[in-house]
Amino acid sequence: MDAIDRAIEKSGPADKDKERAAMSIRRMAAHLTKLIYQCTCCGRLYVSNEEENLETFVKPEPFEGKSILASSLGGNWKRPLIGDWDDSRKGSVKGYLWCMDLKEGEGSFDSWGNLEETYYDTLLDLKEKNNSCGEAKVSL
Repeated sequence: MDAIDRAIEKSGPADKDKERAAMSIRRMAAHLTKLIYQCTCCGRLYVSNEEENLETFVKPEPFEGKSILASSLGGNWKRPLIGDWDDSRKGSVKGYLWCMDLKEGEGSFDSWGNLEETYYDTLLDLKEKNNSCGEAKVSL
């Protein structure tokens, strides 16, 4: 959206013209996207329609716990690994490590060295897991 705004800013003679054009493009972009949710209990799909209401879709066969919105790689899908360190934090905890759907390696750290070591260990574990799948790859 910001790239569209920048392009419009260079094209209109007046600020009001630029603002109208930007809002028009934002409304158009909103109509080109749909939000989709899947219930993890029953498998129903909920899709936003033009009126911004949710339409429901139900599979005719029983739900077996598989999400059609999930990665085909299952637990081997790529995910963010986030490390954060701030010396100015009050208290002993200065850093955090987090990775979606992964509990080992996560946590709070009072030592930069421990956080860094755990970060790289976790990254290598994810790389091995992805390589064993044969499809997804993590590059260092």
